Amino acid sequence: MHALKKTLQAGKLTIGNMISEVRNPNVVHLLARCGYDFIIVDNEHGTYSVETLSNIIAAAHGGNVPILVRIPEIRRETVMKPLDAGAAGLLVPQVDTADQARQLVEFAKYPPEGARGVALRRPHNLYRRVSASDYLRQANEETFLAVQAETPTAIENREEIASVPGIDAIFVGPMDLSVSMGHPGEATHPAQVEAVDKIVATCRQKGLASGIMLFDRDQAAHWIEKGMRFMVYGSDISLLADAALEAVTALKKLVVS
Repeated sequence: MHALKKTLQAGKLTIGNMISEVRNPNVVHLLARCGYDFIIVDNEHGTYSVETLSNIIAAAHGGNVPILVRIPEIRRETVMKPLDAGAAGLLVPQVDTADQARQLVEFAKYPPEGARGVALRRPHNLYRRVSASDYLRQANEETFLAVQAETPTAIENREEIASVPGIDAIFVGPMDLSVSMGHPGEATHPAQVEAVDKIVATCRQKGLASGIMLFDRDQAAHWIEKGMRFMVYGSDISLLADAALEAVTALKKLVVS
């Protein structure tokens, strides 16, 4: 079983980073050496080609760090190609209903759990000669599927979404949720905090992991203390831009004109 899914099933904390701009596959080695437990490649807002995505996933295999891919939408091709390239799983935005979650599972899992097309001896099994029946069963067990709750509709339907077999985590998209709730960017708005609390409670009840993406350490610590274990802290953009701005600003202050 991929380390990420196994760790989350044990109730342990995992911390990931999301990349959407850096294209050198070695970025996954760099982030893994910093202690990140997993990397998400953002192909919702990012613009990675299938080939670049495949190269990043291959590098992640060499660095022994799980890669998830955030796909732009639920379609057969967008679901299947990252998994065939060897991704440990998917993060799927804007999942508002149980029917959408079931469609994701249909495309992502092999029969009998779903209807994923079968192509063996590909990157997803490191080109090994395998028993089809054994491998399909193993792949279904290992594939990690996280759906994003980003609207009041998703919050309302959280219990039905969490009850769909094959869904492993519900992940809050805090910016989109704040916009859809009418308080853009206010991650600590009482209504938003209440909504996220509901996701955490439902996931705990259903045996799923709950997660969120944040750029503020105090907010991240708050939700970890509340029970979130699928935490994404920062991105390639934020880490580079924030560190550069802090350093350059501090150095320029050393010279008094």
